[in-house]
Amino acid sequence: MKLHQQYQLLYQAYGEAPVQPGLPQLAELWRCSERNARLQLARMREQGWLEWQAGRGRGHRSTLRLTQAPEALDWLGVQGLLERGQLEQAFALLDPPRQQQLLASLPAHLGARDSGRSLRIPIPHAPMTLDPQRVNSRLEAHLVRQIFDRLCRHDKQGKALRPALAHHWECDAEGKNWRFWLRPGLRFHDGSALDAAAAAASLLRLKQPDNPYHALYGHLQRVEAHDALSFSCRLSEADYLWPQRLATANASIVPLRRGPDFDRLPVGSGPFRVELHSPQRLKLAAFERHYRERALLDAIELWIIPSPNEQDFHLKLEYGTPHGATMLQSACTYLLIRPGSPAIPPEQRLPLMSHLATPHPVAASDERQPAQGLQPGWTHPRPAANAPPRLKAPALTLYHYDLPCFPALAATLAQRLAPLDIRLDIRCLPRREFFDASAWQAQADLILCSEILHDDRDYGMFEWLSGCGTLRLGLSAAAGNRLADDMRQLQAQPAFAARQAAYRRAGDWLVSEGWLLPLSHEQVGHSASPQLAGLQMGGNGWTDFAGLWLRA
Repeated sequence: MKLHQQYQLLYQAYGEAPVQPGLPQLAELWRCSERNARLQLARMREQGWLEWQAGRGRGHRSTLRLTQAPEALDWLGVQGLLERGQLEQAFALLDPPRQQQLLASLPAHLGARDSGRSLRIPIPHAPMTLDPQRVNSRLEAHLVRQIFDRLCRHDKQGKALRPALAHHWECDAEGKNWRFWLRPGLRFHDGSALDAAAAAASLLRLKQPDNPYHALYGHLQRVEAHDALSFSCRLSEADYLWPQRLATANASIVPLRRGPDFDRLPVGSGPFRVELHSPQRLKLAAFERHYRERALLDAIELWIIPSPNEQDFHLKLEYGTPHGATMLQSACTYLLIRPGSPAIPPEQRLPLMSHLATPHPVAASDERQPAQGLQPGWTHPRPAANAPPRLKAPALTLYHYDLPCFPALAATLAQRLAPLDIRLDIRCLPRREFFDASAWQAQADLILCSEILHDDRDYGMFEWLSGCGTLRLGLSAAAGNRLADDMRQLQAQPAFAARQAAYRRAGDWLVSEGWLLPLSHEQVGHSASPQLAGLQMGGNGWTDFAGLWLRA
C-alpha cells in the first residue's frame, strides 16, 4: 500500500483532532507489522503531513494529529508533477472540476526550465491538426512552419523569396513548367531521405479534396522526378506565383510513409520535431540535423490554457495588447452576408451593407483601427445605396468563432441594427465547428470573419481572394466566378506591381458592391518577458521558435 493511501485511511479513521491510537491499532488499520507502522508514521512526519509525539513512561500512549486533508495532499502531488513537466499525469489524477482548477494554476508553471534551454508557452486552444495539407488557421500554420520545411521560404527582412529545401528553381517562357533542384543530404526527423520522390508526392497530395486550399493547386497536371534531387511541375495555366505557393505552410514537404496519427504526431524536417502531443500540451524538441541550423533552445512546450490572463510566462502568442510587441493586422476583420439568406433578399444586400458601413461602425482604440480597405493603408469605395434597407425579418443571426476581438465587433453591429428594429442573435462557435461550415451555414444571415496574411503579402492576398477560406461563404456563384477569373488572370502576371493593382481593383468591387465589409485592423503580436531574446515578429504577428533564446 502506498504512503498516500495509508494516510487517507488514517484520515478517514481519525480526522484532524488529536488522538492516541497505539501501534497495534495502526498496524491493524494498515494491515502491516507494528515495526512497519512506526516507519510509515516517521515518513509521514518527514513529509509534514502529521505531528506525532511519543508518550513518555509506561502506560502513556503517543499523541497523533493529522495536519493535511487528503485533498491537499492530492494537490501537492499534482503541483510536484507540474514542476517536473508531467502535465498529463497531473490531469489523470483529478476529476473534471479539479482539472478546471488545475488549468487556472498552470500559468504559474510557465516560463523557462532546464537551465534556460527549454521554454513553456501558453496557447489558447489545441491545434485541430498538424498535417500541413489540412491546416486552416493561424495557430496551426505557425506550428506547421516549426515542424516542417518547404521548397522556398519568404525572407521577411528582404521581402523576397529565398531558397529552402530547393536551392534553385526556374521556369520556361510560358510560366507553365517549373523545375526545382533539392539540396543534397536532406533528412526527415525519422532519418528517412527527403528527396524528389517525397517532394513530388507532397505536391500532388495538395490536389486532394480534404485540403482546404486544393483549388489553388487544380492546375497542377503532373510532377516528374528526374533524379533524386530534381523534379519538374507541369501546370495547365501560366502561374508566376507558383514558387510562392510552395512557400506556404500548406505546401510543406511530408514523408512518403506516414503513420495513421500523422495529424497529431507528424514527422517533418523542420527545426523542431514533435516529441509529445496530448490534450494538455504539445512538446517540440530541437532537430539536430536541420538543413539550416539547429534551434537555439532544446525544447518548447506549448501548454493548452484557455485564459492565461496576466500570469507569469516568457512568451504569449495572442491578438495583441498595448503592453506587448504588436503590429496592425496585415489584412482585416470583415463582415459577410450569406447569399440565399431568406431574411436578406438579394436586392437588400447592398442597402444593408450601406447602412452598416456608414458611418464607420468601428472607432479607433488601442486594440484596433477602423478598416477602410482589405489591408492597412488601403481605401475602397464604401457600399452606397439609394434607399435604406427594408427587411421584414425581426431578427438576423450572426455567426463567428471564438476570437477575442469578435464579441466587441458583434455588439457594435447589433447597435447599428437596433434603429431598424432588427435584433441580432449572436452565436459563437468553437473553431473546429466554425470551419466546418456545412453544419451551420444554412442558419446564418451574417458571418464575422478575420484574415491575417503571412509574410508574403503578395501571395497572401492571392490566397485570400481565391476564396478558399471563409470568404466564399459570402459570395454568390456569379461573384465567386468573377473573382476566380480575376485571380486566374492575375497569376499570369509576372510583374509584382501589376498584381498589386489587380488586388486593389478586386477589393474595390467586393466592397462597393456589398459582398464584403472591412471592419477593423486588430492589433496582433506577442507578449514576452525581457529574458526572452531572438524575437522577430512575422507577418502573422508571431515569431519563429528556432531563433529564440533566454538571457541568463
